[in-house]
Amino acid sequence: MESNEKRLFHAAQAGDANAFGALYALYANELYRYAYAILRDRHAAEDAVQEACIKVYTNLQNIRKPDAVKAYFFKTLQNTAKTLLRRGAFTVCGAEIPENSPAPDNTEVLVTDRTDLQNALMRLTEEERQIVLLSAVAGFTSKEIAATVDLTAGAVRSKLSRSLEKLRTYLAEEECAK
Repeated sequence: MESNEKRLFHAAQAGDANAFGALYALYANELYRYAYAILRDRHAAEDAVQEACIKVYTNLQNIRKPDAVKAYFFKTLQNTAKTLLRRGAFTVCGAEIPENSPAPDNTEVLVTDRTDLQNALMRLTEEERQIVLLSAVAGFTSKEIAATVDLTAGAVRSKLSRSLEKLRTYLAEEECAK
């Protein structure tokens, strides 16, 4: 974490709402893309991000390490999105990676149709999908993903590798079916 982020974190923990706003702004786009990838609805994603940020702000004192704040934002957002889905407020037809999201490292998948990618993502388990989305959308390292999904970094790397291989297979099947 950069020193500016640490400074903002400590100021926010001390009660500076503007510092929290600046800290949130550092992650806002990634948070929204992640929420949208889960919920597939712009308004639902905005609501989930807003609700998660309120939870993070009210529980900021519980974060002991400044380096954990980004993972805490995403873990809170993940739980908030799951709660919204359980309530039945939103239905998910598929997970879409927004246009400007970086591709995860080591992927050589060429996707000609975004629908194929959405279909392939939905064939993954929820845990596999979360790991892929945290890597592809949020740009998290395996260590950051591990903190978010309660696994070891090694397990995350293994699951990410297997999940990406599944995506390649599913996308190849989609291409052959055309």
